[in-house]
Amino acid sequence: MPAHLKIQCHRQGIAPPNRAHSTDAGMDLTAYAYENRGNSVFLFDTGISVQVSEGYYVEVVPRSSIIKTDFVMANSVGVIDPGYRGRIFVPFRYIGVQDSERAAQALLDQRIAQLLVRRLETCIIEVVETLNETERGVGGFGSTG
Repeated sequence: MPAHLKIQCHRQGIAPPNRAHSTDAGMDLTAYAYENRGNSVFLFDTGISVQVSEGYYVEVVPRSSIIKTDFVMANSVGVIDPGYRGRIFVPFRYIGVQDSERAAQALLDQRIAQLLVRRLETCIIEVVETLNETERGVGGFGSTG
């Protein structure tokens, strides 16, 4: 059975997140307001809150087209826990050379991010003294070539 996502819009005229195509993975989020947090970080308000079916959570990721704006999502991926009912804010850092405030204003009423509904996997945590040996071992960060 598919997940059920309830969306609460917090002001008149807000377009709820939707998919451009029925087969798209993400639902587009629009920026309706922002707060300048300093250090070129802007917190964009999407104007919505969500509630997802039990056993699921929601991720917020940047839209691929955000690269055209000189903004990058400040926390890479946002995790919306199933129990959170507050508004969804998306933090972006401006990395361009123009006026950052003007750049942020240009994102208002634009689609800036996407919601992805994900199945929530829980696990049992066991603290141990050692882990099983593997061929790779502790090699990381380019150790395989």
